[in-house]
Amino acid sequence: MSGVDLDFEPPAEAGGSGTFPMRAGALRRNGHVLVDGVVCRLTDVSISKPGQHGPTEVHLAGVDVFTGEKHEDVHPSSRDVEVPVVVCTEYVLAGVDGGRLRLVDVSTGEAGEDVALPEGALGRAVEGDFTAGKDVRVTVTRALGRAAVTGHRAR
Repeated sequence: MSGVDLDFEPPAEAGGSGTFPMRAGALRRNGHVLVDGVVCRLTDVSISKPGQHGPTEVHLAGVDVFTGEKHEDVHPSSRDVEVPVVVCTEYVLAGVDGGRLRLVDVSTGEAGEDVALPEGALGRAVEGDFTAGKDVRVTVTRALGRAAVTGHRAR
């Protein structure tokens, strides 16, 4: 009996995949969905009427939550699609060091994660408001192991 190996890998944690299935017909505007492996916020969801030769179809249009690129897809309304788990957290900007943001969690007051300064207009606005001495808060969006600053406000 000593030859039996009872050592095995534990199952993955619940929600470990970062996505869950949902019927395409149940998706709504401003929700999230994976389109070609890209995390998108839905800007338009239209449902066609069933035709003589096919089922009801759902046309999905959305923008990449990290880059703003537009994506579209079509699915039968009864098909399951992958919906990503998207978490948005607000942080206070404590500093900018070499293109990285030092963040403090608004709710706990603890140091937040290290995130890159966003490119383009958003990055210029965040850095400009911070150097002007304003109280800058940034929204960090996380999905599928990726995190990025997707918004900011300054007082």
